[in-house]
Amino acid sequence: MHTLFGGYGVRVVAVIALVALGMQSALAEKREESYVKKNFRSANKTVLAVGEGRELVQELSLADIKFTNPDFKVKDEWTYLHSDLINGSGTDRGYYIDVHEDGSQTFGVFEGTKKSVTKSDGSWEVTWEGSYKYVGGSGRFKGIKGGGKYKGSASPADPGGTETGSGTA
Repeated sequence: MHTLFGGYGVRVVAVIALVALGMQSALAEKREESYVKKNFRSANKTVLAVGEGRELVQELSLADIKFTNPDFKVKDEWTYLHSDLINGSGTDRGYYIDVHEDGSQTFGVFEGTKKSVTKSDGSWEVTWEGSYKYVGGSGRFKGIKGGGKYKGSASPADPGGTETGSGTA
């Protein structure tokens, strides 16, 4: 009677199983990441004035984003933003889709606060902060988990705004 691989079949199968498990745990390993997002561009924006000084805002925007995580090579980030603002300050929440260079996507949800200030010299500043969470992905990012915190600002010196964030993926 002949055995698989001359009697080494069980050992070969065991080694293959251990390698596969090691690869799976490496793929599931969470990595620290941070990012810088700039050049926010509005593709579509709707503002509904509700009473004096209150606005409900829905906006679709596009931004350039660079991650420290080498696996995240994002071409575009699309954001669907819903804001409830009184005199320019209030809450933000929404969804984002990051389109990676290889066509894979990561997507998630975020929520936070925004504060708009007009200074005594007439200039303005908008600041925002909050948290984000990955809820899924496609391609090599299928099943992604993680999230983190973000903060950003815009002013006459940086009207397109800059946002930084850090977390895990």
